[in-house]
This record gives sequence, C-alpha cells and structure tokens, in this order.
Amino acid sequence: MTAKKAATRGKPMNLYMRPDDVAKIRELTAYAAENEQRTSDSKIVRAALRAAKTDRAFLAALKEAESADLRYRPNESK
Repeated sequence: MTAKKAATRGKPMNLYMRPDDVAKIRELTAYAAENEQRTSDSKIVRAALRAAKTDRAFLAALKEAESADLRYRPNESK
C-alpha cells in the first residue's frame, strides 16, 4: 500500500485587476482552450507566474503597472 500525497491548498487571495488585465487573462484562457487545455483564471495566473523571468522585461512591466495604479502617485507639490 502506498501512502497518499497530502493535498496542498493555496492561500485565498483577493487580487484587484484592471479591465486590461482581465482581458489578458481571458486571452490566455482562450489560447489554452484552443490547445485543448481546460483551465481556470487561478491556473492561468499561476502559469503566468511560473513563466515569468526575473529580468529587465519584468522590471519594465512592473514600472508600467505601477504608473497605471491610481492608488500610488508621486508626491505632487501642493
């Protein structure tokens, strides 16, 4: 008799996505479906994280995301 591998569960998280981010997730989901992969938004995000590289392209994308985030604006003179 073999021991069962314990199921790992992720931590539930709330992520706030902009409409263009949601559109990209839908695009990736459609691409996966075209290639006979049934998936979920959570798996799409996990796959994208696994495919991400720690390089200059990531830093550029991060800077772009930060500049589009309305919660964080550089200090403006008042």
